Amino acid sequence: MKTMRNRIITSLFIILLIACSKNQSVEKSNNKWSKTKRLKHINNTKDSMTWDMEMLENDKQLIEIGDFGPFELGAYPVPKYSLLGEESFKGLGNKSGVFKLKDKTLLMNSFFIGQNELNKNRLNNKKDEIFFQIIVLTDTINNNNQSLVLSRNHPDYLGQGFFKTKNNRIDYLAFKTADNTAYAIINTKLFDLNFGKTVLVTPQKDKTLRFLQLASPELISDSITKYTNDLIKENAISRFLLKSNNI
Repeated sequence: MKTMRNRIITSLFIILLIACSKNQSVEKSNNKWSKTKRLKHINNTKDSMTWDMEMLENDKQLIEIGDFGPFELGAYPVPKYSLLGEESFKGLGNKSGVFKLKDKTLLMNSFFIGQNELNKNRLNNKKDEIFFQIIVLTDTINNNNQSLVLSRNHPDYLGQGFFKTKNNRIDYLAFKTADNTAYAIINTKLFDLNFGKTVLVTPQKDKTLRFLQLASPELISDSITKYTNDLIKENAISRFLLKSNNI
């Protein structure tokens, strides 16, 4: 009986060791960003000694520069990016395009973040990561379509823009945080991008909207055009885009 009890205690001890080891591995893999770093960063946003005043002076030139989406561009002091590490920011951008499906025209835009010290473990060897893609069916190509992606919330990033059809304006905003949380808003509809970073939008003849969120593969800026071309030719996707009630 005593031997059996000792075996049970030994087994439980081994299980605890394995669990602790797994927890340590998870912590180690996520050590580029943490709650402690977040709190320190928040405190830096309140401390004028950490602010990048040269950047603020440059950003003042953007005040009322134009319409780039649902939010007016703001100029505000932010901590020096280097306080989070010299390699914590390596750039970001957007990739857009115009696509044809039979007699329909589709407009696409996407936002991406370059590989840096905070995301390189997650990106492995990829040069960047697409964190949001929007594809909109349109009945006109309006040269006033605009978009902008901003780093001023570093290490979180935000992109916004709009598309205009003949009778609709599609406003969109997306953001990704350092802890890999991502959301988008399209004309007040909310999307959790961790369940799919690609969103298709089809304006209807009655001015309502239809959405289709897709769990796209991991994408980079170099592959997004080919991915979009292939995607819109898939049977289920083309049926969605070519429905009779669409514009």
